[in-house]
Amino acid sequence: MKYLAINIGPIGQTLSMARKPREFWAASYLFSYLMQNILKTIDEKVKSLSLISPYYDKDNTISKIGVGLYPDRAFYEMNEAIDINPVLQEALTNFACEVNIRVQTAQRYFRVMSVQEDFPSQEEAIAGLNKILDWMELSPNACQPDDYDEILNYLKRTTNEQPSPLFHIALNKDYFPIDTLEAIALAGNQKARYSYHRYVCIVQADGDNMGSVVKLMAQKGILNGFSKILMDFGRKSCDRISEFGGQPIYAGGDDLLFIAPIVGRGSNGTILDLIRDLDSYFHTIQNYVKEKLKDVPDVKETSMSYGLSVIYYKYPLYEGWKIAASQLFGKAKNKEKIKGKNAIALNIRKNSGSDFQLIMSKKAIEYDKLNEMILFTPKETLVSAIAHKIRANEALLSTFPKQPPFDGFDIRLKAFYDHVVDLEAKTEEEIKYARLTQEMFSLIYRSRFSMTEETNSTTDKKETDEDKINQIISQFYSTLRVAKFIKGEEVKDE
Repeated sequence: MKYLAINIGPIGQTLSMARKPREFWAASYLFSYLMQNILKTIDEKVKSLSLISPYYDKDNTISKIGVGLYPDRAFYEMNEAIDINPVLQEALTNFACEVNIRVQTAQRYFRVMSVQEDFPSQEEAIAGLNKILDWMELSPNACQPDDYDEILNYLKRTTNEQPSPLFHIALNKDYFPIDTLEAIALAGNQKARYSYHRYVCIVQADGDNMGSVVKLMAQKGILNGFSKILMDFGRKSCDRISEFGGQPIYAGGDDLLFIAPIVGRGSNGTILDLIRDLDSYFHTIQNYVKEKLKDVPDVKETSMSYGLSVIYYKYPLYEGWKIAASQLFGKAKNKEKIKGKNAIALNIRKNSGSDFQLIMSKKAIEYDKLNEMILFTPKETLVSAIAHKIRANEALLSTFPKQPPFDGFDIRLKAFYDHVVDLEAKTEEEIKYARLTQEMFSLIYRSRFSMTEETNSTTDKKETDEDKINQIISQFYSTLRVAKFIKGEEVKDE
């Protein structure tokens, strides 16, 4: 059987031009709409092709929500080789006319790549064609400086005075407001009431173990139906992000990209609560996979991992996005960092220039404990005092039991808090918080020393107990800082 794959670009290059959320949205939506045009043109002009993925929402019952839902790749099954280039050129021309970009510019700037190959099955076709497209993406496009400038100026056409044609295409409106980073950070407040109101969170999320699931769905010939379920997940996620006070940028397949406040509009909770809600929507996908693949042994469980980049609202948007992507793919989805994925990796970059990071499995008890700590985190002095006491007494902590079942550990840790941290003069709320941090330290400590001995692949050096203690203290410190940051402090200079 012969298969066709189509890839569009340059997405990363175009996103890098964006300086404001509305430009970021426009850059993303351009490519989603280009892919929609390609699917539409092929559906109308070439009846011999059978679409495998993505799902094509012919009647716009799902996709007409103001956010791009179409990915950058499409796959078809075909009986014989055809010349697809005229069809792709027609789709690109139609796209250029509809979005009001010069056809010549569109032809030079936008890359529409295709490949046709024979494969024994859909499963092998998806894997093989993806490899070919990955290689094809490496070659540069023949874009001219004037084309680049035209696209840059196009992205800036997102104001009420100079509305973009994309507004009407995306939501049947001549214009709809897309907040600035500052407005998103404020989450509906007129001015910064708390310290987190000066920061936004850029979130990139991706499904875990989806590659193997896609292969199995292709094997059963139900990948298109699965794509429809994914598109519906994207729509629901975008609705919740908008309700929270965030701005969805892209929701294609199992990928999400959005900008959100640290604490949501009204009583919508924190960014961690938003992630929990998005995970609940993902349960539909998990249940679909379990049902459709119930006869397949040892199917890997699907989940969502998140990369979070918290930046000051004046920090470059594109740089924030790159940090989020690095957190997601370099840490949250890195099996050497987190066993089983299903994790968050968060980087907070303060306006002062300092930053701190936290990587945590969402299945870990520590993750639930973090949410408790956020609620009870008190004034800065106690947070700093506990962090300092832990760091200053590394040698003492290194004498604690290091092997399960950790006999005597809890007694020694409580004594440490009672006498070294000194809880005697603290208020009831402060003691509550201190005990929560005590529980958190215990969880982190036990988890790290319960891990099987692993070898560092870069140095071939086994971790020492000292290495592990350093990692425990570092993770504990980051956890305190993250909880403190999300809890926030009242702003007194406004």
